[in-house]
Amino acid sequence: MSRSSRGRTQRVVVARPSGFCFGVERAIKLAKQGKAQHGKVYTLGELVHNPLVLEELESEGICKLARPERARDGALVIRAHGCPPQVLARCRELGIKVIDATCPYVRKVQDVARRLTDEGYLVVVVGERNHPEVRSILGQTRGKARVYEPGMRVRSRKIGLVCQTTMSRDRLREAVANLSRLRYTELRVFDTICGEVTSRQDAAFRVAHQCELVVVVGGRSSANTSRLAEIVRQAGKRPVFVERAAELSRAASRIRRARRIGVVAGSSTPDWVVRDVAQRATNLSKEVRKQCLTKPKMA
Repeated sequence: MSRSSRGRTQRVVVARPSGFCFGVERAIKLAKQGKAQHGKVYTLGELVHNPLVLEELESEGICKLARPERARDGALVIRAHGCPPQVLARCRELGIKVIDATCPYVRKVQDVARRLTDEGYLVVVVGERNHPEVRSILGQTRGKARVYEPGMRVRSRKIGLVCQTTMSRDRLREAVANLSRLRYTELRVFDTICGEVTSRQDAAFRVAHQCELVVVVGGRSSANTSRLAEIVRQAGKRPVFVERAAELSRAASRIRRARRIGVVAGSSTPDWVVRDVAQRATNLSKEVRKQCLTKPKMA
């Protein structure tokens, strides 16, 4: 047994909170209730950004559509990210039953953006331009809002700043600092980042500084999960980004070398997936200890 392996102890630390956030859990519950009530239920786009959840929903007959027109024979679920008001108007026009699963925190941002627009403010959204949540927020402003970009300049003398719920506070602080350098009559800032998202980001920061290796679990198209990976990188660690436990095999050698492993998960990642990943990481670490114990002694 090599000296580096002698007495080796390894811990797999699962950051909290993990599992579904309130908004995701609510959206899935509403979709399943709608299926039981209406028979046929569709979701407008991906209900949540996690392939395992989408596979489960499809197995139960809940499939995504790109356009609401195709849901005339059933009910249409608006995903947790929300949608522009024009989509809801189109559904009413077509007589489509709507199940609105918009996350309450996203709805809050929509309401703030709409109110600011009505009060004459130019709304600036800190977020990812093509993310469905950002598109749903922009839709509340009658096409008058803009997505924040570093160095942007605007002519309006009244600016209202809101944030995609899954953004990091560093991005929000950057936007506030840059826009406050410009001389406007008024700059109103609304911190609309979800509290649970912030808790997960804080946990990822702590785990990244406490562990040699961090596994980030979640959908690759998930904005909040990508943010966790970004935080781990900022801490100087190269994360292992997986959607399911089986994917850990490609990082097996790194896992076996690490003395302490952290596991952080996005808000659309099922709790059972987090448990599977933690167990698989634990098993991989046991494999190397078993190899060390059974390795024949050199003559």
